[in-house]
Amino acid sequence: MQRYKLSYDVKGEIYYSPDNAKELLQGKYYLGDVLEILRHLTPEYRGKVQLIYMDPPFLTGQEFKFRQPIGIKGWSGDREHSISHIAYTDKVDKDILLNMMTEVLTLAYELLTDEGCLYLHIDYRLSAYMRIILDDIFGIDNFLNEIIWHYRTGGRAKRHFSRKHDNILFYRKSKGYYFNIEAVGIPRGTDKKNNMKQGKDANGRVFWSIKSGGREYRYYEDDKVYPSDVWDDIPHLHQQNPERTGYDTQKPERLLERIVLSSSRPGDIVADLFAGSGTTLNVAQRLGRRWLGIDSSIFSLHTCRKRLLNNERSNKIGFFYNENIPALSIKQGNHNEITICDFEEDIELIDHWSIGYVKNGVYNSIKHSMRTSSNPNLDIEFQLNEKAIENFSADNLCIHTVDIYGKQRFYIAKTSP
Repeated sequence: MQRYKLSYDVKGEIYYSPDNAKELLQGKYYLGDVLEILRHLTPEYRGKVQLIYMDPPFLTGQEFKFRQPIGIKGWSGDREHSISHIAYTDKVDKDILLNMMTEVLTLAYELLTDEGCLYLHIDYRLSAYMRIILDDIFGIDNFLNEIIWHYRTGGRAKRHFSRKHDNILFYRKSKGYYFNIEAVGIPRGTDKKNNMKQGKDANGRVFWSIKSGGREYRYYEDDKVYPSDVWDDIPHLHQQNPERTGYDTQKPERLLERIVLSSSRPGDIVADLFAGSGTTLNVAQRLGRRWLGIDSSIFSLHTCRKRLLNNERSNKIGFFYNENIPALSIKQGNHNEITICDFEEDIELIDHWSIGYVKNGVYNSIKHSMRTSSNPNLDIEFQLNEKAIENFSADNLCIHTVDIYGKQRFYIAKTSP
């Protein structure tokens, strides 16, 4: 058997099962500089994106980490078996950031449909600057809300009042925007209301009533209560929350559920231009939306890939990048029985691997295994049926690995004549 390195650049990865190979991609993630990618994507997506959420740098001056468990022990909860990477740095010059965000928001406006909306998640450091920039791009009349996300976690200040909220600026593209408050309403519930009496109407519906000024006011238990512009019912993620991916600045899924449900419909495109740990993309996929994600961190790619593939609504999704990815070779055994033991790497350092083929420079994975807290072990071999390998040939069979350092490798082999 002869071994070869790939003679071309791998431009991305697509994940699917043989049964949905011909379906359109449900979501696309792009690794790279946000402005470069937006300039490239705008001609294709202009006027097609229903909802854009952004959680950009906050000018904190800090570096934020990504914690990576190592092997079986790490993914079983032993924190001694883990390492920390710098996920991204927020040490950036204010003027540079503001100029960059102005261009990002301008391109975001072009992406939106006429019914579309944008949510920009920031805090006190940038809220005033971003409000002025957004008013200029979207128009003052298209500002809808400054949502206050209030939380109780964090330190206690003694020289000023503790800062316990983020700001989410909510803009529409036009007066014909889509917004569905019904989708995020919560039933009033059965708790007793102060100074009110419980009763039932002729149809058996339970209500609470109070009389004032000679009139009776009724509030039915199955009526919905709608969120205001202060969201104090969604806590930050605590360290042991099962949603945690190891990303420092990860946002809770409940926060994005409220945004996605109220401002998009099933089948709409939802975009996150600073995808981070992939919360927006994961929620969009779970709620039946299509999605578009961008981030410049290899650890964002690694986290989003695993999170989205672990999503029960995962169908056919793609991850794309411009950087060259090194490719090594493997030993090739029986064509329909591929084993991880053939790798030239320490198996404990591998966090994800898959089998597939390369077509037009894109790796197509049809079977994968990855470590998670619920499954810390990797499958060490794959059994592939005839339908799964019908796209393989001697020169395009490929195996992809991702290690705990975020490094990707593509292995390919040709059998000797």
